Amino acid sequence: MSRRLVTGLGNPGPEYEHTWHNLGFHVIRRLAEKQRIGLHRKGDSLVGQGTIGGKEVTLLMPLTYMNLSGHEVAHWAKKLNLHDDEILVVYDDHDLPRGLMRLRSSGGDGGHRGMRSVLAEVGSNAVQRFRLGIRDESLDPEAGGYEDLADRVLQPLTACEEKHVETIVEAAAKAIRDWVDKGAVEAMNRHNNRRIPAPKTDQQISKDREKIHKDSSEHGKGNGRKS
Repeated sequence: MSRRLVTGLGNPGPEYEHTWHNLGFHVIRRLAEKQRIGLHRKGDSLVGQGTIGGKEVTLLMPLTYMNLSGHEVAHWAKKLNLHDDEILVVYDDHDLPRGLMRLRSSGGDGGHRGMRSVLAEVGSNAVQRFRLGIRDESLDPEAGGYEDLADRVLQPLTACEEKHVETIVEAAAKAIRDWVDKGAVEAMNRHNNRRIPAPKTDQQISKDREKIHKDSSEHGKGNGRKS
């Protein structure tokens, strides 16, 4: 039976839980919930094992803090005797606009310290990765990695951002199920560069309603005019 290792990157502790930088953890929890896979403490990680599409899958959440995540990924990859293309690392990426999903089969770390640790410990750049965009383009129009962004990516999520995280996590879990079940190429074709929009705020909904009402009124006046 084929095996897969899916790792979500994040930081342990309640102070980091509700932040964009823990998006990888959120995805693993949602996937575990969907697949009814229990997560249990084993060494320095939370680990769950089950099946997706007839393939054995191990879900992993390293609890070593972000910049040491690679120790646990390399340990479990060796323990399960996996090749690079059987490992998927899920993490937040400030280079990508918020809500954009991108699967890749290889590459560098992009300034992400967790991914840097993974690539160094595994000893290969051919580890598959699933990047989830978190950059707020209203604050940062241009991509720029993680330098000097610690305060921003570790700020507590607003209520609206919490809702956005929920929709991103749900879409990401589905993409990962496709990666395990249908393979990397099919998953890329289905999900790459898909962007999960932020839910509208009450204020935006109110403005939309006002615009619809205004357009409808103007259209009604136009119909009543004589030519």
